[in-house]
Amino acid sequence: MTSELLEKALVLVKVGAPWVGPALACATFAEAMVVVGVFIPVTPFLVLAGAAMGLGALNPATLAWASAGAFLGNAVSYRLGRTARVGGLAARLPARARAAAEALFARHGAAAIIIARFLGPPATVAPFLAGWSGLPWGRFLVASLAASLAWPPAMMGAGALLARVLSLSLGGR
Repeated sequence: MTSELLEKALVLVKVGAPWVGPALACATFAEAMVVVGVFIPVTPFLVLAGAAMGLGALNPATLAWASAGAFLGNAVSYRLGRTARVGGLAARLPARARAAAEALFARHGAAAIIIARFLGPPATVAPFLAGWSGLPWGRFLVASLAASLAWPPAMMGAGALLARVLSLSLGGR
């Protein structure tokens, strides 16, 4: 029963495969946006996409879409932070989220962008605070690129591994 359900799910993924990459790019872009990203958890979808990839239903190029969306979302969030600093809008962030992200950023500098990317909600605030705090654009871009290239493969790799283990335990190839 479980293996039949898995097969049916893979057929559905294969049918929609051309749209998975662009959809993940939009989702990772939205998740990287300040505040908005708290309400759009993409990690479970990356894990599921990785599982589909591990079972051969998705092209590995899907990783590039996810990384590009995250990178562009980070860049926009950084620019919003720069704009908010000039306009005094940063105080409108929830105090608890701002304090947590600021502490992370103060402790780790540009590396906070990479660290936060793997911590969920802080990932949505860290690029904004990097812009708000005046972190140089070049340093931010390097950290953002590293985070955007590491996060999707890590999450999708976990999904691929999980799918492989599940496939083997169900008597798959």
